[in-house]
Amino acid sequence: MQRKALALNLLSALAGLGLLAGVEGILQLCDLGPSPRLFALAETAGEKVYTANRDVTYRFFQHPYRRSSPLVQSFAADKAPEVVRVFALGASTLVGFPHPVSAAFPHYLEKMLPAAYPERRFEVINCGITALNTFCLVDFMREIANYDPDLVILYAGHNEFMGPYGVTTPFVRVGNDRTMIRFLMLLQRSRIYYYLGELIAYLQNWAQPEETTPSFGLHLAREEIGPLDAGYSRTAENFRANLEEIALIAAGHEIPLLFSTLVANLKDFHPLRSECDAATPAIEALTAAGHWAEAERQARNALRENPYCANLHFTLGRQHYLRGEYGEAKAAFTRARDMDRLPFRAPTLFNQILREVAASSNGVLLCEVEATFSAASPHGIVGSELISEYVHPTVFGHYLIARTMIETLAASPLAGQWGASSTLGKYEDYRPSYPPLEEVWRRNDLMLFLKRMPYNVPPAALSRRLAGLIAVQLAALPHLQEAERRQFIEQGGLRFLRRMLEELHLGDRPALQRALAEVSGGV
Repeated sequence: MQRKALALNLLSALAGLGLLAGVEGILQLCDLGPSPRLFALAETAGEKVYTANRDVTYRFFQHPYRRSSPLVQSFAADKAPEVVRVFALGASTLVGFPHPVSAAFPHYLEKMLPAAYPERRFEVINCGITALNTFCLVDFMREIANYDPDLVILYAGHNEFMGPYGVTTPFVRVGNDRTMIRFLMLLQRSRIYYYLGELIAYLQNWAQPEETTPSFGLHLAREEIGPLDAGYSRTAENFRANLEEIALIAAGHEIPLLFSTLVANLKDFHPLRSECDAATPAIEALTAAGHWAEAERQARNALRENPYCANLHFTLGRQHYLRGEYGEAKAAFTRARDMDRLPFRAPTLFNQILREVAASSNGVLLCEVEATFSAASPHGIVGSELISEYVHPTVFGHYLIARTMIETLAASPLAGQWGASSTLGKYEDYRPSYPPLEEVWRRNDLMLFLKRMPYNVPPAALSRRLAGLIAVQLAALPHLQEAERRQFIEQGGLRFLRRMLEELHLGDRPALQRALAEVSGGV
């Protein structure tokens, strides 16, 4: 009897699975629901082309946070012999944020590679999507390996904690075990999973129609993590495993792969969360007042009790920097970045992993963008000169990334297949141009983005950065056309600047207010 019951249960389970498989097959056959693929095959003017699937991110974010991919790329299904096809994988840095996508380094590569190797035609296909991490990029790599790439570039690692499936993610999460995560990602490719998610979202909206969903952004991240937590080391292990899988896929298809080290703002971005948030305001006040010796004494005493306090390391870094002790300053700023308990900036460990995986894998080049940024920064410490906020490069920073990548490729055997090389032009030869008014509006957007950083208490470093941006903005406004200035004022641009100024607690606020009054009176 027991065997018969077991057999019946097994048959019932198989029948249920068979029914699900049948439903899934019908949904896919009828092409119902979004495709999980990054690119979709289409026909344009009689030619078969792959076009970007703007709904590909539905798998990675819950319904309220779902967003369309910014990709507008397409390429021929049959690659011409003279074409060098390059795919760039990554997240918001590749989108150019907070600048237009035309300022992102893949678009510099699109201009600079043909200039460096005029005998070939280059296709640079930008696959960047905001907030994604290497779990998602493994899936993308499996797909683009079938599109005849000549090179794949990977710039990724800042979203490993907070991105989908990360240990502190506000999005899709199923623990820290990589096998379970990969299994969930497989399920998410099914149309049944998609429609179940749609049904759940509909029922939630029906049950709580008045509830508002928080907007997409950094403020969604609430769970903290530190270097000594188990989830921290598991995240590093998963990052390494994902990179190794990407390298294996590339090797299996004989695709050259370029890994880039990551850059972040060390000098001018205060840690978001720390073990001792309450201990630092008084020390920062002493530093601002010029009482450096007392500030350092208090900071070092506090560090004896909280050696992993990111805020204190940042405060010490600033004191060293102001005294011209740049080596000590860089070390302290780096520790502050690595100990930030909301790790939106990839720690030192991640660049070590990138280097190790590149060195141990066949066909993987390593581009030392971190070294380039350090060399191009005052006193070798990366700050707001090259990083707009916490990790996203300035327009010139994107140019540096592209140039460093081309120099890395030029030193490899790969470039020998592309014919004779030519000397690259200057930054100004490739810099994208967009209207001055758009640049002004984007600067306002950057200030708002910084103002909304999820600090418990806004630090002095944030006020300094905002004051600097306001000063740049006020200097730029008189150079607009009169109609553009009037439009900026009528649409609330100056009201926004006035509000930002009122929230600053700095000695140079009166000077900025006078400059604002002059700009306001000039229209």
